[in-house]
Amino acid sequence: MFADVRYALRQLKSSPGFAVAAIFTLALGIGATTTIFSVADALLFRPLPYPHSDRLVMVWDELSKIGVHRMPVSLETFDAYRTDVHCFDATAAFTEEERTLIVSGTAERVSVLSSSPGLFEMLGARVAVGRGFRSGDWNPQHNDVAVLSNSLFARRFGANPGIIGRPIRLEGRLYTVAGVLTPDFEFSLHGEGNDVWVPLPTMKDPRVWQFRMLARMRPGIPIETAQASIRAAARHVEETVRPYRGPNDEDPGYRANVISFRDQLFGDFRTSTLLLLTAVALLLLVACVNVVNLLLARAVSREKEIAIRRALGASGHRLLRQWITEAAVLATIGGSAGLLLTHWGILLLKVVNPAEFPHGTRIGTDFRVLLFAIIISTLVCLLLSLAHAIPLRSKNLSLRGPRRTHRLANILVAAEVALALMLLITCSLLIESFAKLRQIDPGVRVDHLLTMQIQLSGQRYGEARQRAGFFSGLQDRLARLPGMVSVSTVDRLPVFTVGVDTTSGNPFSIDGHLWNPDAPSKQIAHNMTVGLDYFRTMGIPFRRGRDFSPADGPDAPPVAIVNETLARKFFPDGNAVGRHILFGAPDPKNPDAHWMTIVGIIGDVRTGALDLPPMPQFYRPEMQDGNGRMFVVLRTMREPTSMARVVLRIVHQLDPQQPVFHVSTMENHVAQTLGQPRFRTTLLSFFASVALFLAALGVYGVVAHAAVQRTKEIGIRIALGADAARVITAILRESLRPIAAGIVLGIAGTAMLTRFLSSVLYHVKPDDPGAVAWSVALMAIVGAAACGLPAIRASRVDPVIALRQE
Repeated sequence: MFADVRYALRQLKSSPGFAVAAIFTLALGIGATTTIFSVADALLFRPLPYPHSDRLVMVWDELSKIGVHRMPVSLETFDAYRTDVHCFDATAAFTEEERTLIVSGTAERVSVLSSSPGLFEMLGARVAVGRGFRSGDWNPQHNDVAVLSNSLFARRFGANPGIIGRPIRLEGRLYTVAGVLTPDFEFSLHGEGNDVWVPLPTMKDPRVWQFRMLARMRPGIPIETAQASIRAAARHVEETVRPYRGPNDEDPGYRANVISFRDQLFGDFRTSTLLLLTAVALLLLVACVNVVNLLLARAVSREKEIAIRRALGASGHRLLRQWITEAAVLATIGGSAGLLLTHWGILLLKVVNPAEFPHGTRIGTDFRVLLFAIIISTLVCLLLSLAHAIPLRSKNLSLRGPRRTHRLANILVAAEVALALMLLITCSLLIESFAKLRQIDPGVRVDHLLTMQIQLSGQRYGEARQRAGFFSGLQDRLARLPGMVSVSTVDRLPVFTVGVDTTSGNPFSIDGHLWNPDAPSKQIAHNMTVGLDYFRTMGIPFRRGRDFSPADGPDAPPVAIVNETLARKFFPDGNAVGRHILFGAPDPKNPDAHWMTIVGIIGDVRTGALDLPPMPQFYRPEMQDGNGRMFVVLRTMREPTSMARVVLRIVHQLDPQQPVFHVSTMENHVAQTLGQPRFRTTLLSFFASVALFLAALGVYGVVAHAAVQRTKEIGIRIALGADAARVITAILRESLRPIAAGIVLGIAGTAMLTRFLSSVLYHVKPDDPGAVAWSVALMAIVGAAACGLPAIRASRVDPVIALRQE
């Protein structure tokens, strides 16, 4: 075996050009495949870092008739599900919210998780310092304990164990620090993990739907059984307590759903990840076919060696062992280099797209990734061994070499071209889709716009007037800054992440049309609370009516502004000015259900996902709502980020205990919503480019080798009077046939990816003729160039020199 390995290494050393090309090709294919597998493993395959993670599920309520499919449960429904559904052996309710933490006079927004008993144990949480929660910590008289995350412990308290037993202030309430979690533990449905864990306080209204429900199924219970049980429990709740009804006792479509915890965390990334896995598998096949073609060409040149070794008594099995060893050496070197590229590739993914992976995704080269690389390298070794073994049974020599090898080389060229073309077409479709996404008008002017968020907390802002007064005073001071064009506020920024379902909304009634859950056109809309000058600041045009004014104060009649979609869809003449609209959740006891007079109509804004059509929208003035959680939007004459420091200083002067967070430009906010499409388009473009390069290299190698084999034939043709054009034509006629066959196969094979492509394309069909034609043209040009270069070189052969060769 060692002799075979030494001989294989000498063979690679004697052919450095072949060795470099083969190893580089294999490293590229294996490295790219292993890199994407590490991402897929973290998102789709690897167990979550919690005990019995495959049995963890989320339970959501649903109001299907108003488009709300994942609605938090109430304490009332949580108790019903916990007692009536016997598929669960553990349940917990929790909330996640941001609160203001004040330490040494410095305020910071932190993520706080409040939970019922049992969540710590269900998730396998452990403490590094102090203690965890005890049963008595949920006593209403003693539920003021807190457990800190390790990151907050290190960041704000310098990892000082002396914090244990000391109080911290959250939103004006004191909590005693009981313990600190271990560094390896994180849990959150969204965001960057929770900083503080506290017991769930006693709820005054058990019908308020605000809790997330996590449950662990009993062993052996499929999720379909849990789904059936939870829906039966929801029907019983609907029949007994009727938790969710419309203003006139309408049915909003109350249901309940169970979803696996993995799908809850990573479900939005499943399609993109599978698409990338498919693409990188095609790239690996292209790389393998390329190396197989190189081996076939090299094997033909070693026919004399094979004949001599046979004459000296070597059996077919002995020769096969040698070829397998050579393939194993090649695959091992290529796989090792591929692992090195995997490490760099993962680092590059994290640097280039740090925000495109869900928080907590642990991507790296661990044992699972190493095992996958070994398996891939083994499969490659077996494939290369077949290419080595083909000449063992070939005994018929001709002027062109063994016909069977020549035929097989053409088949492999066709396969290589087909695989590369499939990647090219997919890449073209994604590029066209991404270009159309970038051309979407969000309905606002994103240039020179700075945004930041403020959440008012404390007793000073307990009333709506006090909250509105703070933002009004802040707006006045900021508007006087040099270089400031206008300033306003809004409770949430428009434009959400592409691919997210944002078609749910709030039901509303209008003049003559009370909310009807069974109406053909659903009366649901996005509602937003805005400050004065919001529409001017955001660059949103008015179509009719007027803007909000200082006269629309808390004591004035309620007013609203609607968008064109709502006016056109629900008013016959499209003119909603002077008409009335009623806002409210489907609860007849909602005290905020006031009829509002519509005073203006504005242009449509993408308040939901950028790739979805505009929803009906209506806006309320901040002075009549008094929301304490608002974004401040500032339009500037200079670079927006240059104003951030001055704005933060003014906020601190008004109230040093109110932190400012999520500081960004509107351009950056809109760009972040295109994260997933940009990520997969970038990767697919890279894979397609590499596949095209490898395919061209493979075609060139096969044609060049075939031309070398035909040197005597070409010399005879030239000696008999054939000119260069006829020689080139003869070579191209034979060489372009497998390329044409590969193009046909590639177009047919692209249909296999339709299932993945249709869900990630925006206004582009998977069989878009433009993308297909562009890809076919590019492949044909590259293929013709790869065939043409060796054909031109062959046409310049000197017949005297060619016929002198043995």
